[in-house]
Amino acid sequence: MTPPDAQRARALDLLSRGDMAGGIAGLEGYLAGAPGDAGAWLALGAAYSAEGRWADAATALAAAVERGGGDAEARLAYARALVRLGRLDDAAAELRRGAAIEPPDPRVLRELGVVLYDERLYDEAARWLARACEAAPDDARAAFALGLAHEARRDIAPAIAAYREAVRRAPAFADARLTLADALASIGEHEQALSELEALLASAPGHERAASNREVLRRALAEMRARRLLGKTERELARSALVVEAQLRRREALAPPVPVEGGGARRIVRYTAPLLELHVTLDAGGGPGGGAIEALHLALTDPDRAARAEDDVFKVTVIGEGGRQAPVSYATGASLTFLREALGCPMTQASALYASLLKGSPSLDWGGATLRFASVPGTAGRPGGERHGILVSRRS
Repeated sequence: MTPPDAQRARALDLLSRGDMAGGIAGLEGYLAGAPGDAGAWLALGAAYSAEGRWADAATALAAAVERGGGDAEARLAYARALVRLGRLDDAAAELRRGAAIEPPDPRVLRELGVVLYDERLYDEAARWLARACEAAPDDARAAFALGLAHEARRDIAPAIAAYREAVRRAPAFADARLTLADALASIGEHEQALSELEALLASAPGHERAASNREVLRRALAEMRARRLLGKTERELARSALVVEAQLRRREALAPPVPVEGGGARRIVRYTAPLLELHVTLDAGGGPGGGAIEALHLALTDPDRAARAEDDVFKVTVIGEGGRQAPVSYATGASLTFLREALGCPMTQASALYASLLKGSPSLDWGGATLRFASVPGTAGRPGGERHGILVSRRS
């Protein structure tokens, strides 16, 4: 008769050599006489899992947990088997018990967050995954999962911060970098998204999805630049997000046409909304669409109110330092949308240009245009006094 220790060792050896049937049979025979061996139950559960026998695996791993106390490996394996069986509530309960053991194993924290995410308990998932990130500063998968939880909560700013942290922790983590690019593109940050895809393809040239997404983004950027309002006509202006979303309406001109050398006259057309005025300078050209846009001047009719009001019109998302989503006022939302559409630039660039103007730059040159704060002609004698705003004009 084979001694129990030898029987156990032989069964484990068979498993190590890929003889799953022999190893499983050996462990089952051994455990019939030594049911208190937690390590053997864990090995048997792992073997069942490898064979896809999830019900048997759950039974064996439950025995391993019961006999092994706070063993994290057994608890993790048991929870994964329960997930495979569709018993998410039981898996979460088991992982909660594991997380209560001090100090908690970071893998248990991460696994609990993932299970809660699968249960669509996104707020709770985010809390546990944040703890997992703190407990394991090098765990890129915990940061990636945290990003997914934040995105599921429709909180894109911390999601992007978490994806960036995952990429920092593991620069070759393709899924994290690809998802980061998708998230950036979803808020109009096309150039940053393209940069992430370029970095991914530099390390993994054969990544088909990254290559496909890169081409899509390149086309999107080209189309964005082609849609810039400077040089277009009022027809294109009428279809722009600035006019449509703000519900700007065409009004009379504030200033008379200005004759230009060679005939014709430069015209200024005014568009208004409750808190905005847009003054459009058109050149002397004719045609079905009228003259081409030489300059666009956006002014806030009530700057204090626009600065206090929350932007619920343009739906602009601004991510501040540390990945936090900064509150955006109506004034900021309108100004960034104006710059993005006038210049045909991504929101990243519009934000940077706007920040430079706010910091006191007298004027900026970008992409063949000049930007500056200026007073609006013809407003000095109007109710409320002279108005000031952002002037974007074609650079001569």
